[in-house]
Amino acid sequence: MTDADLLAEAERLQAVLAEHAARHDRETSFPEEGRELITRSPLNTALLDGASWQTFGRIVSILSRGNASFGTVWLMHQGSGCGFLALPDPAQVGFFAAEFRRGVWFGNALSEPTSGNMFLMPRQEARRVEGGWRLSGAKRFVSGCEHASYLLTNAVCDGQPAFFLIDKDASIQVEDIWDTMGMRATRSQLVHFHDTLLPESRRLVLDPTQPNAIAVGLPWISLGIAEAAMAFALEYARERKLPPDNRPLAEMQWIQFAVADMSIRLEAARSLAQRSAVATDRREPDFPILQMQAKVVANEAAVAIATAALELAGGSGYLRSRPIERYLRDAMSGPLMAWSPAVIRDFLGKALLGLQGPPA
Repeated sequence: MTDADLLAEAERLQAVLAEHAARHDRETSFPEEGRELITRSPLNTALLDGASWQTFGRIVSILSRGNASFGTVWLMHQGSGCGFLALPDPAQVGFFAAEFRRGVWFGNALSEPTSGNMFLMPRQEARRVEGGWRLSGAKRFVSGCEHASYLLTNAVCDGQPAFFLIDKDASIQVEDIWDTMGMRATRSQLVHFHDTLLPESRRLVLDPTQPNAIAVGLPWISLGIAEAAMAFALEYARERKLPPDNRPLAEMQWIQFAVADMSIRLEAARSLAQRSAVATDRREPDFPILQMQAKVVANEAAVAIATAALELAGGSGYLRSRPIERYLRDAMSGPLMAWSPAVIRDFLGKALLGLQGPPA
């Protein structure tokens, strides 16, 4: 499919996601209709089939505009699932490629309960056994884990961080704890490992110079939320009539200034995300830094735009019958996702001053 075809397909799915988003948020239920649609869609294998990172990012933003929870889960599935490309055994690569293409779901199980942003530096140690290692411990914020057949996870093996693609077998228990402020439909549960096998044959050989879908896509989740919030603000301002003259809210100057500021923030964030994606496509040396900068700007733009849209709508926006209160709650999750803006600023400042390497 062409890029235009892929984006049109994303818009089709976005409409379905948006139709059910409020219910899933209210019920803390997984957007199963979205998963069923996307696993039959060319979007699910777009990266494997050669789509650019620019197109991939735009797909993530479109899906997130419909339901940010689903956009987040799908991004984690993409980043975890495509991890099979780092397996050293061609037979294993072929097996997981077939699984991924037939729509099997993958979960990202890297974050430990005490690790904070240090999701690439596990603290839990696995013990050496024949054929690999065994891990007992827990991982948290495992988005969509209830539907995953395989998990990307990590542990300290022989004193070094190691990453694996593993079966979600009977040794793994999902604890139903997800009752959050926002992103309520991701079902990002706590997962317990009970002497779980980490097979040596499934150990990834990661190349730090190669892009990862999650790092590319995170800014675009926030962009999708910001786009949805601004669209709400524009529609509300045009339709809301003020007494006694029945004039549209849009005629008030402070409203005009507010939506102008929204558009400036949104375009700035979108431009940096696009610049980051272009650099990633070209494998420019600074693409990891641009990805981090894009995440900070997009996270902050989504929160600011959603907050301004809520203020514009006033008490009506505070009602659950309006989507803007959900957009704001979902927007607040972006700065909490690793790496957080504080961690990124710390790394960037030290890196620019020549004081340290990449964050752990």
